[in-house]
This record gives sequence, structure tokens and C-alpha cells, in this order.
Amino acid sequence: MVMSMRALPGRASRATLDAPRASVTRTSAHVDQRRRLLRAVGELVAERGYSDVTVELIVKRAHVSYKTFYKHYRSKEECFVDLFSIAFQATEKRIREALQEPELSWSDEVVVALRTLVEAIVAEPEMARAVIVESPTVGPAITARYELATKAFAPLLRAGREQNPRGPELPETIEDTLAGAVFWAAYQRLVVGEAEALAEHLPVLTELILRTYLGPAEAARIARAEAAAAPQPAFA
Repeated sequence: MVMSMRALPGRASRATLDAPRASVTRTSAHVDQRRRLLRAVGELVAERGYSDVTVELIVKRAHVSYKTFYKHYRSKEECFVDLFSIAFQATEKRIREALQEPELSWSDEVVVALRTLVEAIVAEPEMARAVIVESPTVGPAITARYELATKAFAPLLRAGREQNPRGPELPETIEDTLAGAVFWAAYQRLVVGEAEALAEHLPVLTELILRTYLGPAEAARIARAEAAAAPQPAFA
């Protein structure tokens, strides 16, 4: 199945933003400067909110000059929009790669995609907060991209109609609504600083998505299996 979707920031974005420097060349120095600027803007937006971040704060956090900043970006907005795009593309790639596992059923694909998304958010909560929680405050430059992100899983979910004899009768907007529920669940946890709690919520989210297509009993069974397979917290 080919999915057309955007996904959320995670380990892939961390590799993109924090890759170790090799021998310094003009090209590698340019890439490293950009990487530091992107991480700086993400961290600052997560900490302070987009409106309270300035170019001055970004260059100080990234340890670069104003000249270097403006060599890469014309404004704070352009820098943040670049972070948004890179973070989503990186995690989209991670989810696509996870779905390459052979012989996955449709429900398996949903479980894997949701799990990969949650792992990505938990791995990079600051970047996830910046991109998911703060992006709407940026304005028109990011509105359309953000709207696409809230519907990220809709193409994958739409294939579930084939699992339900009444699939064609389902509301046309049901996939956008369910995809939005995934996004909203992440938003709620991130806004209160509880990214790790999203992992505990994963079985509930899985059941919510699957029951529309597979019915409550089968959705609950799959959600229980997901909960049983999840790593258990260690207690001292």
C-alpha cells in the first residue's frame, strides 16, 4: 500500500538534527549550522512559545552569528517552517519504513503506524511539542501544512473500509475525524508535558480507531494484545 501522509517528529528527526560532525568542509559546516539553528528554534519554541522566541535567542542557543542565521533564513518564521517540514518528513519516512515489514494485515499496519508515531513523539518530546502544539500560533505560513498533518493517517484508515461489509456506508469524513483524534491525543499529552503517557494511552487509541472498521470485539482484542506487548515500567 502506498500512503500519502505526513507524520510526526521522532528519532529520525533527531538523527537529522543531531548527526555527528565529520571532517569539517564548507558543505559540512553549512549543514551543521543549519542543524544547530533548527534544533535551537525547536527547543526555544517548546520552552517559551513561538511568539516569545527571537532571532537573538536562536543564534545564542545555536552558537552562531546573526550573519550565519541570515545566510540560512530570512526570518524566525522561515526557520521554524523549515523545522516543521523536516520533522514531519523524517517521521513520515520512519513510519513508511516500519510498514515495510512483510505480510502485515491492515490492522497490523494501523498498530505499527500508531506505535511508531508514539515512539517518535516520546523520543523527541521537545521537538514534538514545538511542531504539534506551537505551530498553529505561527500563522498562515504553516496553516495548510498543519491541517494536512492533522489528517496524516486518513489514507491508511480509509483502506479499513474493505474490512467492513458496511464500509461504503461509513461517513465520508470518518477517516479525517479519526486521524484528527490521533493528532489531538498527542496534542493533549504534549501540552501538559506528559509525552510518555501517550504510550500508555496507545491501546485505547488503537481500539478507538479499529472498532469503526472491525467492530468492538475484534478491536478490543487487538488493543489488549498491544497492551500486553508493550514494555512494562520498571519499579524500584
